[in-house]
Amino acid sequence: MSSGWVLLALSSTLISALVNMLDSHFMTQRMPGMRAYILICDLLTLPVSIVMLIAFPLPAGLGFAPLLAIFASTVASSLAIVLVLQAMKSEHVSRISPLISTSPVFVAVLAVLFLGDELGWQQWLAIAAVVTGAILVSFKTDKSGEAHFHLRPFVMLMTASVLVAVSNVTNKYAMGYMSYWNSATLIFLISSVMFLTVCVRRSVLSEIASLKQRNFTIGVALANQAVAIVATLLAFWAVKLGPVALVSTVFNSKPLFIFALAALAGRFAPRFLPQEHASRRVMLMRAGATLLVVGGLVVMLV
Repeated sequence: MSSGWVLLALSSTLISALVNMLDSHFMTQRMPGMRAYILICDLLTLPVSIVMLIAFPLPAGLGFAPLLAIFASTVASSLAIVLVLQAMKSEHVSRISPLISTSPVFVAVLAVLFLGDELGWQQWLAIAAVVTGAILVSFKTDKSGEAHFHLRPFVMLMTASVLVAVSNVTNKYAMGYMSYWNSATLIFLISSVMFLTVCVRRSVLSEIASLKQRNFTIGVALANQAVAIVATLLAFWAVKLGPVALVSTVFNSKPLFIFALAALAGRFAPRFLPQEHASRRVMLMRAGATLLVVGGLVVMLV
């Protein structure tokens, strides 16, 4: 088995982390609203999905059930994207990433409830570690320097994580009838049409027209979306070449990349992300919580 999957998986994970950092930058520093950002990204995603549909036609005789599964997967993932982007308006990206990465826990629970799968005691301990880490990472420092658990963003991001899990499960069912490329094409196409339906409004177009450094901002946002698509392709290539469990483990290390990148940004480019007044104790707790989430996912998947 080729070891090239390691480089591909690490590249995809690092690129995805950088994309999330830029997403956070746009949502907090440049974009007046979430719909404006989504609409700009759709300027690239829609034509790409049309080209992919031509390049990868759907298999003949495809039934209604897999198409319905893809639609359900797209709706779930699109709602998750909305929740994550909304959370980015007020939450630091280093806190968001570990919470979203908990989706494999919900996939495992759904498999136990609906597919009859069984989990060993190691997996249940891993789930407990992931949940504990998710709770700890949700503590923030208030103006007095005290750390408090913030329920609203925790519930919002846990809901997004559940939606990602539902999307993955329904997408897995659909891929029993079509290729990965067919699935990706339909998800890109359906989500683009859905977002365009919601985002094409006069008020949103006015927001985009009044952007500061409009051409530069739109250009960088489109480039970021293109890089996100590249990360997705690299991820598929890694899965194709390597063992799925180990590749997934690398993917789920993304919170560690984001934590490190956010720390570097805070030191060398403090205006790139919103300022966060976190005590040393809270930062250490967040680092430990991120390690708990990632470590628990490693135990679950390997």
